[in-house]
Amino acid sequence: MIKNTDSSLTFSKRKFSAFKKADELSTLCGSELAVVMFSPSGKAFSYGNPSVNSILYQFMGLDPLKTLDPISHELLEAQNNLRVREIEARIADVEDMLKLEQQRELSLDMTNHAKKRWWEQSFEEMSLTELHLRKDKIEELKIFFEEQKKMKMLTE
Repeated sequence: MIKNTDSSLTFSKRKFSAFKKADELSTLCGSELAVVMFSPSGKAFSYGNPSVNSILYQFMGLDPLKTLDPISHELLEAQNNLRVREIEARIADVEDMLKLEQQRELSLDMTNHAKKRWWEQSFEEMSLTELHLRKDKIEELKIFFEEQKKMKMLTE
């Protein structure tokens, strides 16, 4: 009895992993696939994208649109639309993360630029952003010295 419970538990874990890998393969490659497994007790489990039935119909050379009733076809379309929205949401999240990382990189570049003795760094070592920062700092420095010169001339 214990051995049967252990094999059922192992099957359950492996089944989940196999279905997860099938979903990843389908999503990453844009492929249609079906996986059918039988538990040690003989119970069937399946995963399919877009559905097990549509893959089997395709495999058998049947037209799923002619074979499926209208309700099943609508469910299939709804499932496909849901997957597209999920993928679009993932893409939007990744794009947002990329923007944040780019902003953080720029912030780090600016911080590192401020920490260094920017007037000693060679131009070859600098990024375009750092070159623009250096130009801005030199212009600020020039304005500062001009203001100091005017102040000194007024006091003398």
